[in-house]
Parts: sequence; C-alpha cells; structure tokens
Amino acid sequence: MMSNVIEIVNFKLAETTQPEEFTAANAALQQFLNNQPGVLYRSLAKQKSDNIYVDVVYFATMADAKRVQEAFYENEICQQFAKLIEKESVILEHYDVLSQTCCDS
Repeated sequence: MMSNVIEIVNFKLAETTQPEEFTAANAALQQFLNNQPGVLYRSLAKQKSDNIYVDVVYFATMADAKRVQEAFYENEICQQFAKLIEKESVILEHYDVLSQTCCDS
C-alpha cells in the first residue's frame, strides 16, 4: 500500500534577506507548488522568537516528492526562493504518513 509522504524542511533566512523579498519569493514558490501534480498541501511556519522556519508539504507519493524536489533545483522561481535561505541551516526530511485527518479550507 502506498501512503502519502510529508516533506519537512527547517531553515533560516540568509542575513541579507529582507522580509518583503521573502514574502514575494514564497508566494511565487507556492504558485509553483500549486501547479505540481501530487502536491496535496503546504504549510509554512516561523518561530516567533527566532529566525527558524518550517516548511511542510504533503505529497501523494514519494515519487511525487522526488519529482518536485528535482524540479525545484531546475526551476528559476524555486532557485530565487533558495537564494534567500542560509544553505547550511537546511534540514530536509521525508516521512511516510501513518495516520491523517482531512484539512478543511
């Protein structure tokens, strides 16, 4: 049985990144993800007390997660987003979903 996959990425913004440029880059990234088959849901959150973000994306399958990850590295919109992040801070992990509840928009 194939299960959904969660991708969790923790990161910090680069010190030179301005909040408004990150907001714009994030909106463009969200649009890119909205157009990717197999992307079910995304949530971006920030720690109130720190510069630490967590980006959570639900995928239909691990194959979808891998395909979107490969597209991320080749897509100009995604690379603009990546340039705003402190590369050394990135922690990316995938998890198989064992249990879930539907989100109501």
